[in-house]
Amino acid sequence: MSIASLLLVAAACGPAESEDESVDVEQALDALDVSQNEAALVVGAIARVDPKSVHPDLAAAKAAATAGLVFRPADCVTATRKDNTVKYLLSGCIGPFKTTNLDGTLDVVYSVSANGLHALASVRDLHASRAILDVDSEGFYSLDADGETRRLVVEASGEGQGPRGHRIERAGSYTVTWNATEKCVTFDGDWETIVGARAFHTTVSGLARCAGECPAAGGEIVHERKALDIRIRVTFDGSARATWSSSRGQSGTIPLFCGAGA
Repeated sequence: MSIASLLLVAAACGPAESEDESVDVEQALDALDVSQNEAALVVGAIARVDPKSVHPDLAAAKAAATAGLVFRPADCVTATRKDNTVKYLLSGCIGPFKTTNLDGTLDVVYSVSANGLHALASVRDLHASRAILDVDSEGFYSLDADGETRRLVVEASGEGQGPRGHRIERAGSYTVTWNATEKCVTFDGDWETIVGARAFHTTVSGLARCAGECPAAGGEIVHERKALDIRIRVTFDGSARATWSSSRGQSGTIPLFCGAGA
């Protein structure tokens, strides 16, 4: 069934008026965690490659040759290249932004266009931190004018299970920027989120974090279902708990998997 069909079915069902919206908050955070773990994999595939490369075969060769510098320890990854495709076999790896417990196979096809280097990534049943990923994504990699900030714009679809146990289906895009020296990352995204009978539009803005730390103060998630006039806002204050509030009057806090709780 298509994403559009699933959205229509889910909209028709809808949550009961009295339902505890903390479940929707969990699902919004699981959708974010799935996306961030997916982003770390794509970043790992392009981290050592020149974003201005115009030769996809050479980009693939460089990515394969330097995989042990990105996924640690070096013997946790086996990277096999054929033409412009690299297959990564990960076993207990730590990846970019201290993404831990990477286990599974990542396939990446490299290509180039006028807007930079592309990495088409596919994973099935790949474990990343507390998440499980089954996704296809295409990342567009470029370097900002300051010569330091790396930018990855990702179009993604597929499923994943977040650390809170919710099976998430997503379709949309997100942008990741990072500075290789500071090891900090910003994340902004916009996608449709489907979990069982629930369908929401999820927007992430201004989320910033450094490797191994909790999200900095100022970022937020807006998780909304306009047909039912439900809007949930999740905000971050730099601690290991996020605060949420709903347009229907509910509110609370929720623990995050970060810092000492990572």
